[in-house]
Amino acid sequence: MVLTDRFRDDLRQVQDAGLSSLRTVHGLLLRESRTRYGRRSAGYVWALISPMILLVVMMVVFSAIARPAGAGESLVVFFLTAILPIFFVRNGVTRGGNAIRSNRVLMQYPQVNAFEVITARTLLEALTYFIVLVLFVLIMFAFFGLPFTAWIDQPLPMLQAGGTLLLLCYGACFLSSQIGRAFDPWNELTGPIGRILLLTSGLWFTLGSLPPEFLAIVQYNPLAHVVEWIRDASIRDFQSELYNPWYPLSMGVLFLAAGLFIDWLYRISGYDLQP
Repeated sequence: MVLTDRFRDDLRQVQDAGLSSLRTVHGLLLRESRTRYGRRSAGYVWALISPMILLVVMMVVFSAIARPAGAGESLVVFFLTAILPIFFVRNGVTRGGNAIRSNRVLMQYPQVNAFEVITARTLLEALTYFIVLVLFVLIMFAFFGLPFTAWIDQPLPMLQAGGTLLLLCYGACFLSSQIGRAFDPWNELTGPIGRILLLTSGLWFTLGSLPPEFLAIVQYNPLAHVVEWIRDASIRDFQSELYNPWYPLSMGVLFLAAGLFIDWLYRISGYDLQP
């Protein structure tokens, strides 16, 4: 009877802590969205225009050199299946670098920890690019007659690839935040890292189109595997055996574990940033 009551008390404490964490994430999510995009719609419009600019540039270049899509028949689908994942992970790394420092005042409260801060930022990125994807799909259907079936061929692998992408971005964002927490120049390095991701993640190529010497290098980029996986699941008549779904999944877990370990070191050391 005593053990049962103690178990109930422990369970109630866990539930209360979980609800408190969810409320904190929700509040940070609203705060982050207002800070980043403002109270007007112009900030949200830029989130749509930014990938559209890169899409138009790539389509103009491919059209000028009369080069077809690397997979499938639609250049729009081919490019967007890379642009949105690359922007998602790139922004997770670059914006995650100063996540802890920009919220150091809020983190003086016991309810706000690195978990809540990074979760809120990652969710905001995920929601933003999901909405951007939906808008692109609707625009291409309404004005250019591109059917919805052009965006997805295998639903289950697409969900698996999307979940792996979310884990990879979350892990990279968490690790980036902890490195930026301890290493001031890190924010200056995230810009070049983002450009490297843009160049090596399959924006204008598939893994099968690369020469062996370049493929051997690009295969170390976990995001390139996710992009190839997404294209394999979304583009009909395109199949690839060169991506390894376990590699980006394991890298996402590794990034997250490393970030959590650094955060744990901060906790047990009693050292943290001062406001």
